[in-house]
Amino acid sequence: MAPAEAPRPDVSIIVIAHDVRDDVLDCVASIERHAEPLRVETILVDNASTDGTADAVAEAFPSVETIELPQNEGLTARNHGLRRARGRLRMFLDSDATLTPGALPELAGFLDAHPDIGLVGPRLVYPDGRLQLSARRYPPLTIPLRRRPPFNRLLEDTPAVRRHLMAEDTPTSPREVEYVLGACQLFRSEAQSAAGEIDSRMWFGPDDADWCFRIREAGFRIAYDPNATVVHDYRRSSAERPISRMAVRHLAGFAWFQWKWRKERRRLKDEGARMDMRGGALSPVRDLESQHYTHRNVG
Repeated sequence: MAPAEAPRPDVSIIVIAHDVRDDVLDCVASIERHAEPLRVETILVDNASTDGTADAVAEAFPSVETIELPQNEGLTARNHGLRRARGRLRMFLDSDATLTPGALPELAGFLDAHPDIGLVGPRLVYPDGRLQLSARRYPPLTIPLRRRPPFNRLLEDTPAVRRHLMAEDTPTSPREVEYVLGACQLFRSEAQSAAGEIDSRMWFGPDDADWCFRIREAGFRIAYDPNATVVHDYRRSSAERPISRMAVRHLAGFAWFQWKWRKERRRLKDEGARMDMRGGALSPVRDLESQHYTHRNVG
């Protein structure tokens, strides 16, 4: 008799890493602690680390599926995880991000309650508890220059940047948004199937905006749910070193993003303006008594 197939996971969590062993161990530990009552599979895609990341994870968390790549593929390494994922929901979780109690069940329940939402992002905070502005509007053409030295001294705290970051009207309750940062994104398998894979020309950013726009293009909406909190040790490494290989790759990805969406820019901006006019209103919520998750808000 053939062995029974393992139950399908509720969520497949995809983590990619390159020489950040301690961060990855903390990230996976937070999944192990805070996933219940969901069935979760964690997939680590190791981007040719040289610090023993894969071995350390295998020893500490033997249930984690590890994919070891022969070279660093940047953020497009997530595609290897997507091809292995079996969950009806999938999550991108950065290696420097950690779940807090109740965050994952809240996000999963949110998607179950709003069938027209394809992807949702949580409230992100720094390790010291400060809020990260992770709900975003369409990125202006000049945003990489405005937010990097030396121009950031004069141009970062300007209306164009603050509008992009939603700094003046940061959502305090769940609402529809144009896109959310890729540090933590939970999405439906159906939305992934419709959107495809991470664009191979975006080795490092702005893949998060591109991914959300493609899910929107497939007929789903994007939401931000501040009732779930994820801690993100956001370093903005390319901005800290404006003349580096990483910075060049980020600028190349941003240039490709703007060229790729050039014919849709006006439509997407108009959609964003309509979202703002209706306050990001969401569709009616389903009867949550029928859901099998325990929801818990995290302050």
